Amino acid sequence: MPSESEIQKWHKVIRTRYENYLKTSFYFKDTALRESFAQALREYKLMRKEIPEPARSFQSGDKARNLAKEYFGDEANPLLPALREGNLYSHQEKAIRLVYEEKKHAVVATGTASGKTESFLYPILFELYRQHLDGKLREPKGVRALILYPMNALANDQRERLGKICKTLQEEG
Repeated sequence: MPSESEIQKWHKVIRTRYENYLKTSFYFKDTALRESFAQALREYKLMRKEIPEPARSFQSGDKARNLAKEYFGDEANPLLPALREGNLYSHQEKAIRLVYEEKKHAVVATGTASGKTESFLYPILFELYRQHLDGKLREPKGVRALILYPMNALANDQRERLGKICKTLQEEG
């Protein structure tokens, strides 16, 4: 059972994401109207009461860091800090292996916050890292990966996450 502080934290996260979704869905060019809309969102009680979510149990898979070591050996070391420390879920590991190793397509259909991002992002990251190790990232090649999102709020959230990964990789050299 989550603690009260964890519940409050998640309420804040959900509220912020929902507000961002509404702001991007109903964008007003007029600054005053946009600010008025943002203020109304802040003052409106979006969640009347706690919404319990049933506990999920996904099978545990291998660590992303272990996959990187498997794929790149000792050359994986600069990549490791950009990867999650804990275990992946088994559906994430299967998707990563299917896409990166076997070069096949995959569809991952699972609930919110169940790891779909790692399922598509890590194969892209691994492929770009392979190209980096092979010295091919210096070659002008055009678009190397295209990620499409159904909502601007999700795209903004993922942009921040990708930015952190890029920063970590730059710091590792």
